[in-house]
Amino acid sequence: MDTQEIDAVQIECPAPRGVEGWLLVLCFILTVITPITGFYHIFRHTIPNLLGTHNFRHMYLLSFYTVIFSSLMIYSFVAGLKLWMIKSEAVSFARRYLWTYLIANIAYFVFWVIVMQPTQLSSFAAMGWDHVVGAILPFTLWYFYLEHSKRVRTTYLSG
Repeated sequence: MDTQEIDAVQIECPAPRGVEGWLLVLCFILTVITPITGFYHIFRHTIPNLLGTHNFRHMYLLSFYTVIFSSLMIYSFVAGLKLWMIKSEAVSFARRYLWTYLIANIAYFVFWVIVMQPTQLSSFAAMGWDHVVGAILPFTLWYFYLEHSKRVRTTYLSG
């Protein structure tokens, strides 16, 4: 195939455009799933544990968790909404959200280690799985999707 044939094929099959497919899935996750599950966890587990604890370190840790992850849920909602509404700079905003998500989870894990000083390997492994591995996987998946997707590139031309 020469370059003229390749150009003809590209003209016949334009790159996908619009919020559909995996981009729609990402928008739905950021706008709906992440905030709902995050706030559910905070209101169902974290706040009741916070109100019931008498341990200062545990109270400090749960308060920190509530503030950091409530802010992260709001950030997620805004990032998803910007992507969904095809706003300018939405992709870079979503990338910043993903970096913030990753850093906040790792920072919380480090903060937890410093405050709680775990002695059991099982609790250390569980927190590491939840806040380090559990954050790296979606970060990697969605960050590389935003970087390499033809749909994202054509939908957000200015991004």
